[in-house]
Amino acid sequence: MNEEQNLLSPMEEEKKEETLVEKNEPTRRREKDNFKMFLFGFIGLVAAVIIILGGVGVYRVYAKASIDSFTVGVAKFLRLPAMKVNGERVLFSDYADFYKAIKLSMGSDAAITPEEMSDRVLWWQANAILISGAAKTFGIAIEQKDLDEVRSQLLQQFQTVAGADAELLKRYGWDLAAYEQKIVRTMILQEKLNEKISLDQKAREEVRNQAEQVLVQTKAGGNFEELAKQYSEDGTAAEGGSLGWFGRGDMVPEFEEVAFALKKGEINPEIVETEFGYHIVRVDDKKTEKLKDEDGKMVNSEQVSASHIIFRFPGLDKYMDELAKKANFHLYLKVHNPFLQREQQ
Repeated sequence: MNEEQNLLSPMEEEKKEETLVEKNEPTRRREKDNFKMFLFGFIGLVAAVIIILGGVGVYRVYAKASIDSFTVGVAKFLRLPAMKVNGERVLFSDYADFYKAIKLSMGSDAAITPEEMSDRVLWWQANAILISGAAKTFGIAIEQKDLDEVRSQLLQQFQTVAGADAELLKRYGWDLAAYEQKIVRTMILQEKLNEKISLDQKAREEVRNQAEQVLVQTKAGGNFEELAKQYSEDGTAAEGGSLGWFGRGDMVPEFEEVAFALKKGEINPEIVETEFGYHIVRVDDKKTEKLKDEDGKMVNSEQVSASHIIFRFPGLDKYMDELAKKANFHLYLKVHNPFLQREQQ
């Protein structure tokens, strides 16, 4: 009988355990469900905090253009753009980085407004994109020897890399490697591009041909002032090409020789070439007045009032002006837009 009881005991114990498991199962399920709810709630809370912080950061980027660490950190994480130039993005974090660098380099006593600093940053970054695109068009690339040459020049000034790092960090907040990446590479492309464009004889011939065509219009009775406003490529264009009164020694020799040889109201029959470009020259008036010479003696001095229409030689400045006029700028920030005037031209 005892043996029979001993044989049945394990079976009974197993049934008891199964019963206990069945009784505890609902409790375990509730615990699992509660943990899942807690986990989902925690994740949701974290997500909500991230969304709120992200929203605040986005607002501070686009409504305030704030460059504090929190705003820049959000912008960098989300890769928020400050603007697009011909479809290429400029990140707000890069805008803030350059803004801080300019502010640091200018010093606290610099007479420059936040708006002017922002304009400089936006133009520098826009030009860097335009220069990079132009370099590709002309097949220009940066070689290691170019970087080595600039680094060698910098190290002549700062002696060591550590010295360069320390000085550049003080001036811009960048070490030498960052300075090379952000500034030097664009400067190298700019120099190579300028050399390429300046030596383009075909482009120079095209400029001279345009000057010759406008000269024909002036000879045929075309309004000189209006033609100057339309074609002249310097600051006198708005004034109809007027250079005002000047005496001998005030102008470059090639221009001066022609101006003093012409009569009042006469247009030079040929294009005048100087170091600045091709000029169409008209003398508006002439006079002689008493002036003191170098020795303090009163002498008669011939004075000329002249106007010109200048067609500048091909060069980087002129080429970049044309690129900027054709470029598509899209500024996202609520700051002064330095590109509006360019877009309206």
